[in-house]
Amino acid sequence: MISKYLYLNEMSLNRSINLFSFLLMRLTGIALSVFLFLHIWTIGQIQKGNDSFNQAMSAYNNLFGWVLEYLLLLAVIYHMFNGLRLIAADFFNLTERQKGLLWIAIVIIALIASASLFVFFPIIPRNI
Repeated sequence: MISKYLYLNEMSLNRSINLFSFLLMRLTGIALSVFLFLHIWTIGQIQKGNDSFNQAMSAYNNLFGWVLEYLLLLAVIYHMFNGLRLIAADFFNLTERQKGLLWIAIVIIALIASASLFVFFPIIPRNI
């Protein structure tokens, strides 16, 4: 119990972009794990028949579902590019350049997220 408080105290003392990256990596990992169970349940509905599967899929065919899909994309690309950054830092001895690699990853993530807005949301005005 005491080590938990020391860990939280250490986090409050060392606020940086690297800490934010660490926390976001953990958060996206948990979110992707939760999504995996939801995805398995949704796909499992096909065993109950086409009507059951179509009904489960129609629950996501609205603005809320589209926003969740976009957030899923953001979580996947962040987790992927941050993971690739960590792998590159470990395998190519780039640990001293991690902050620069993080900013490169953030720029790539922002570009993909911006471009994907046009893919995910051009149909919103027609369906509202």
